[in-house]
Amino acid sequence: MFDGHFLRVNIINLISASIITFVACYFLKTFNLNDMLYVTNIFGLLFLVIFGIHILVESGYVKNNHERFLLAIGLIIIYDIIFLIFVPMFFGSGFLKVSAFPVSLFGMKFMFPLAVVTYFIIFAAVVLVLNYLLYLRERRIYGLE
Repeated sequence: MFDGHFLRVNIINLISASIITFVACYFLKTFNLNDMLYVTNIFGLLFLVIFGIHILVESGYVKNNHERFLLAIGLIIIYDIIFLIFVPMFFGSGFLKVSAFPVSLFGMKFMFPLAVVTYFIIFAAVVLVLNYLLYLRERRIYGLE
């Protein structure tokens, strides 16, 4: 599974996802929306996980089973680390501010922290759900049900 083609495709997908993210960050930076830079993470994640893994599944380098999800989780972690290192380096660290969202449940008040890590977890969950839907579609197309 870990031959030259597999690694080359993943590296190219990581670079492409990073370029997509940096363009989106530059776009937000030009409109002075520095507090919203973390949103660009989902653009890169969608390209990396949905498009990149789809290519690997179609080419046969990754099986359309648990390997697909393990690869998706690994790529999400690697991409988020790259995002957290390079985006503040190039665009400033304005997206690291923490805010809170008040939630009232059964008369008790909670403060739900809306930090960048919280958004990354939400974005990762969204991408994994989309990856699961693509997995189900491909099982139906190839008659593996």
